[in-house]
Parts: sequence; C-alpha cells; structure tokens
Amino acid sequence: MKLPGQSTTRSAEIRRRRDTQTKAARQNVNKARKNRVAIPPLPPVMARTPMAGASRPAAHSTRRGRRFYNVSLDAAQGMEMSLPALPRLIISWRLVSFIFVGLLGYALYFSWESPTFRVDAPQISGLERLSVNEVNSALRLVGEPVFMLDAATLEAALKDAFPEFSSVQVEIELPNSVAITVTERMPVLTWSKGGESFLVDDQGVTFPVRSTAPSGSYPVIEASGDPPQVILSPEKSVTLRDETISKITGVLLPQLSPRDQVRPLISPDMVEAALLLAKQAPTGAKMIYDPVHGLGWTDRRGWNVYLGDAQDIATKVLVYRAIMAHLKGGEALPTMISVEYLHAPYYRIGE
Repeated sequence: MKLPGQSTTRSAEIRRRRDTQTKAARQNVNKARKNRVAIPPLPPVMARTPMAGASRPAAHSTRRGRRFYNVSLDAAQGMEMSLPALPRLIISWRLVSFIFVGLLGYALYFSWESPTFRVDAPQISGLERLSVNEVNSALRLVGEPVFMLDAATLEAALKDAFPEFSSVQVEIELPNSVAITVTERMPVLTWSKGGESFLVDDQGVTFPVRSTAPSGSYPVIEASGDPPQVILSPEKSVTLRDETISKITGVLLPQLSPRDQVRPLISPDMVEAALLLAKQAPTGAKMIYDPVHGLGWTDRRGWNVYLGDAQDIATKVLVYRAIMAHLKGGEALPTMISVEYLHAPYYRIGE
C-alpha cells in the first residue's frame, strides 16, 4: 500500500531529472555553437555559354563582383581553369550621338572643301549667237559647291541676263555636273530709236545687239516714238481676282511673274507687216515708224510714205503705186503720201 507522501516525492524527482536533461541539452547546443568552424561561402555558380564554350556567372551572382570564366581543359575528368573576364564596356546614347554629329560635321566640311563637289565648267547647249564665255561670265558657277545651286534660280538669272533666251532648262547632278539647255530668239529686224538699236524676233520681243554676236542684214526701222502697247493674249493676261489674291497673300502668282511674261515691244502682226513692207519698198528707201502715222518709209527722192498700222499692207502698197503713177506725169514732187486709210488716201505737193 502506497503512502500519500511517496507519490509527491516521485513526481518531484521526475521533474528534477527533466530539468537537468533540458539544461544539459541547452549547454551542449551553446557549446556546439561556440566550437562551430566558419565555413567560407560557396563560389558563384557558373553558367556555360553554348557557342564560345566559356562560362558566365549565374543570374543570382552579385552584379558588381568581379566575373570569372571557367574554361574546360578535360571534359572527361572535369578539369577547368578559371580566367578573369574583361571589363564590360557600356556605350551610352550620348556617346553615339556625339560620334554621329562629329562624322556628319566632317562630311559637310569635306563636301564644302573638296574639289570633287565644285563645278568645273557648265555644259551649255543650244547657243546660236551667244558664246559659252558670255553665259559663264554671267553665271559665275566655276568653283561653286554644286549642292548650293538651285536650278530654278539659275534659270531665272539666265532669263534676266539674256532676254534673247526664249526658254532655259538647268539640270544639276552630283558630284559637280551642271547642264544648261537654251533656246535663242532669232532676230528678224532692227528697231532703232534715239540712237539706240534693238533686235526684234518674229514675236515682237526685243533684245540688245551684242558685239560678240554675228551680225546679219536685217531690215532697220527708224522710230520717232514708241509703238502702242501690246495687249497680251488672254492666257497670259492678269485678272483683277489674281491681282487681289496676290496683294492679300503677298505671293506672286505665276501670271504675275515678270520672268514668265516677256512683254513684246510690237505685235507679231506689225513684225509681219514690217517685213512685208521692207520687200515692197523701193530700193534704197529707209523704213520709218511714226506714232501718229504708223509704218512707212522715206523715199530716196525725199518724201515720206505712211501706211498706218499692220492691216492690209499689200493693198496699201498697191494704192501707193497708183498714186505715184498719177503723179508721175506732173512737174511737182510730193512731200508726203499717206495711205493710212484705204478709203481716204491723200498726198501733199511741195511748192
């Protein structure tokens, strides 16, 4: 039979043993921690690249740490040699932009200074009366950078400098080619006024007489005044609406450009009449023009003959010959014969 005090004593003994074991286990753990040897960290895992046969650090390695590449010496025995990697070069966009700007600047400087891109001598075709030297002297293109030239500007400059050009076409090609094709106006008569002479083509457009151009035997008209202003054809005329738009916008319309509208001095009909009159006039007669009486000539015997405008020149010449036949039998010579109006011709007799 157990006594009540024995159960209490045994429980206390069991708790004491349990506390002793727990305390000993804690002491062993602390002792093991103190005696633990510091183990160095494992080297970073290397990942092999399939193309070069080398290896590179895995993605979890430190970014700033020095990288090493393991080169396989003997695959069968697993022998490798660790080599240090070259530092990685990082090229920024600023550096690339700076290099690009530098190369572009050098290219521009080379193009500006290089004789390869400078015009040597323009190729000019279509000249009839003018010389190549005259055109080159007006343009002054020799030695100019080809990329600074503009075809439209050169065409306008040629038309301003040489009114005898009816059309001009300029083509510019790299590296230094400039090709110019022109069409010259061909003179048919000479218009003289106040000691100054101009050549006139079949459209009535005038241009200067150049000493270097070959001279020709053209009929000469001595004018005592200016002819009536030539009215341009409807396709070249300027309407009020065009002028209003040009003034509001400040932009010259094609119809308003003076280079595109060469205003003739006389009409083509008057040119044709003057040429016909030169053939019908007596030998030695001087062609004249008067703002009041129109076209005519001065007979070598001293009187003036006026035929008016360019209408019915052939018929007016026949009337003049009839008047001369009527006066041939008389003793007095005329001082002036006018056939300006077919229905009312008249003449004056000198005293």
